[in-house]
Amino acid sequence: MKKLLLAVVIGVALSGCGGGGGSDESKSTPPPVVDIKPTAAQGTIKSVDYDYNTINVNGHSYKVEQVKYGSQVLPITSLKPDMMVEVSMLSRSGAVVSVEPTMVGVVTTISADRKTFVVNGVTLSFALDRHIELHDWVMVSSLPQATADGLGYKVLSVVKIEQEDVAGQYEIEGRLSGLDQNTQTFKLGATTKVFFTPYIIEDNAKLMNGQWVEVKGHMINDEFHASEVEVETYDDFDNDHEIEGIVTWVNSDKSQFELNARGRFIVNALTRFEDGTKARLAAGELVEVTAFNGVAKEIEFERGFGGETGNWREFDREGYVTSVGDEHFRMAGETFYVDAYTEFEDFLTLETLHGQYVEVEGVIINGKKVAREIEREDD
Repeated sequence: MKKLLLAVVIGVALSGCGGGGGSDESKSTPPPVVDIKPTAAQGTIKSVDYDYNTINVNGHSYKVEQVKYGSQVLPITSLKPDMMVEVSMLSRSGAVVSVEPTMVGVVTTISADRKTFVVNGVTLSFALDRHIELHDWVMVSSLPQATADGLGYKVLSVVKIEQEDVAGQYEIEGRLSGLDQNTQTFKLGATTKVFFTPYIIEDNAKLMNGQWVEVKGHMINDEFHASEVEVETYDDFDNDHEIEGIVTWVNSDKSQFELNARGRFIVNALTRFEDGTKARLAAGELVEVTAFNGVAKEIEFERGFGGETGNWREFDREGYVTSVGDEHFRMAGETFYVDAYTEFEDFLTLETLHGQYVEVEGVIINGKKVAREIEREDD
C-alpha cells in the first residue's frame, strides 16, 4: 500500500513538472504581448478608464500624467471617447495628453431633430447629446470630409465644456481659402470669415491658400476675429510619431499621400502595411501612420471603416499650358489651381508653366481642380 501511494505521489510530481506525458512537451507558454508605444501619437480616444488614469489611443494604452488644453491644466474627467488628442510620453510614469479639438465655441443653433447644429458659424451634422443645449460651450472633434461645398468636417464627438477657464476661448481649424491681404481676411470651411493681422501669425509664417490653420479669437457678429493664427503641419512629427487621419490625396503611383489636408508622407519599399495593402491606399481611407522624417514606416488601415468622409474626387490630366494667372493656369480648356501643397517637379514653377507640356495630378475641392503634383511630360 505504501509503495502504491509512493508511486502515485511520484507520478503526480512528475506530471506537475512536465516530466511525464509526451504531448505536454510540445506545448509552450507564449511570450507576453508587449505594447510598443510611439513616443508621440495623435488620434482619437477609443476609451477612458478614470479609475486607473489610462486612455487608449490608436490601439495603445497610456497612463495619463497630465491633461492640458493649451496652457490650461484639466482633470482627466475632461477626456471623453472620440475626442481628438495628442499624447506625448514623458517617462515611464506617464504621458501628457493635449486636447486638440477642431472647434471650441458656443452652440448658436440646434435643429428640431438635434442632428445639425452651428458652432463658430459652421453648420455641422451630428446627433447631439440631450444634455447639450443652446448657448452651451462645446469642444468639437472632427476629421476632414469631402462635401459639395469643399473640405468639410466629419464630426466625431461634441463635448460640453464644464471648466470655467476653458469656456470663453473660441477656436476653429480648417482649410484656408479666399486669402485677401488687403482686407486681411480669409475663409475657413465653406462659410466662416476670419479677420487677422500679420503680427498674430505664429512663427512669422506666410499664409497661403490651401494651408490647414488653427485660429483662436472671438466670434463677433458671425465673424471670427483672430487673436492667434497657427499653420498646422506635420513637420514637427519627425521621429517615431503615430498619426491617425483621413487620406486626402494620393499620387498615381502611390509613392506619396496627403493626410488630413495638412501634411504629405512618402511611401517607399520599406513601408509596411497592416490590415490592407498598398493598393488600398486611396483618398477617403482612415489610417494610422507611423512616420520618420516624412517617410511612412507603417500604414495601418482602420478595419471596418466604410469611407464615411464623403466622395473624394481626384483627377489626372496632361497637356500644354496655354495661360498662367494668379494661383491658377489653363490647360486643354480647363482651369487648374495651385495652393500651399502644390508640388512642382522638374524645376517647374507657376511662372514658368506657360507653354510647357505637363502632367497634373490633384483633388477637386469646392468644384475646383487643385493641383497636388505638376511634372514635365514628353508630348
